[in-house]
Amino acid sequence: MDDYVRKLVDEFRDERSLYGDFCLAIFQLLNGLLQDGGYKYQIFYRVKDIEKLEEKLIRKKNEGKVYDGLKEIEDLAGIRIIFYLESDKDQFIRDIFDEISGDLKLEENKKETGYEATHIVAGLGPKRLHLSEYRKFDGLKYEIQLTSILHHAWAEIEHDIFYKEGAEIKKLHPKKLKHLRKRMARLMKKHINKASSQFEEIMAQIRRIKKEP
Repeated sequence: MDDYVRKLVDEFRDERSLYGDFCLAIFQLLNGLLQDGGYKYQIFYRVKDIEKLEEKLIRKKNEGKVYDGLKEIEDLAGIRIIFYLESDKDQFIRDIFDEISGDLKLEENKKETGYEATHIVAGLGPKRLHLSEYRKFDGLKYEIQLTSILHHAWAEIEHDIFYKEGAEIKKLHPKKLKHLRKRMARLMKKHINKASSQFEEIMAQIRRIKKEP
């Protein structure tokens, strides 16, 4: 481990409890917003593992990216929200923009396999930071990953197949692995995306029936 990586890893080790408090505070804020909106969802939060931070710093440095400090790293505090419906995910994104006054950066994460998620990087704005319980989080960033339950399940399957099981195949038979990934992508587009769309239609019909006298 070179001096640059060691410096940031040691700094994060000292600050990790602060990021833990920060992550919990964001979790509570978003969970309250979800409950108030009546969403069906699952929410999880995590502070980045020290080993994973070290791996990221080395990888990014090899790619030409060097961070000046921890506050430049946007995913040390992470929240994942899984919605039953894509439409609920889209509505909640609008809720976030209405509620959170800090700078927001939104990115649509779409993989060749068909997996889709929305990533939002944000910090706390003046609305929260003037409150005593939030002041210590000034300058910290958190990442929210939002996806639907079908896309989440697909991502878990894909990760296990191609990152855990596929590591050796990639070394020995990269063309065969590439073919399998394309096959998975076709399955995603043909079945999962179609099922998601039909699920939306069913839920829309249920809502209309509930409104009928």
